[in-house]
Amino acid sequence: MSKVRDFIDSGILNEYCLGLLQPEEVLEVERMARLYPEVQKAIDQLLVSIKPSDLQQDIANKGLKGQILETLGQLGEPPVFDLQCLPLINVYSDSEQWQRTLAGLSPAPEFRNLYVYPLRNHDGVEQFILWARHEIRPERHHDEHESFLILEGECECRIGGETVRLKAGDFVRIPLKVEHTVRVVSPEPVKAVVQRVKL
Repeated sequence: MSKVRDFIDSGILNEYCLGLLQPEEVLEVERMARLYPEVQKAIDQLLVSIKPSDLQQDIANKGLKGQILETLGQLGEPPVFDLQCLPLINVYSDSEQWQRTLAGLSPAPEFRNLYVYPLRNHDGVEQFILWARHEIRPERHHDEHESFLILEGECECRIGGETVRLKAGDFVRIPLKVEHTVRVVSPEPVKAVVQRVKL
């Protein structure tokens, strides 16, 4: 059991909950959570304790990410993703790479408020593109972690008692069991990759 305790105490779960891990690290944390209930319990406790202001700090840190991506951009654009094998989104996700990957997909021309295009729904992971013109009603998730990466437009996301403004390139992870809603503030619809990972 000391291996599990060392894993929990390593700080990796904090980074997981804030969306700071690389995709392979995310998979390892999720594997450990499936194998060891105490790891899942620690994740659930951390997600409940995360304040929306912690998420805002993640967004502020994207300035460095932008500088790094700009430097890497001089090396050439990353290839588009394979739609049959999409990566999980996280704070390091490249919204422009996602935009290029999804460039051929568009909503029905006359959708009213929301339009959803499924991308993936297997192995406990659901991903879809969401276009929203006005708002998304309040919701909360008890058995899945939700996050999203904004590709186009701007919105205000009310998470618990705090409001976070998001624009293209921003990533947010919604804490477990916290009510959240989205209001579009740009003239054009918001386009986002939404991801839900079952516990």
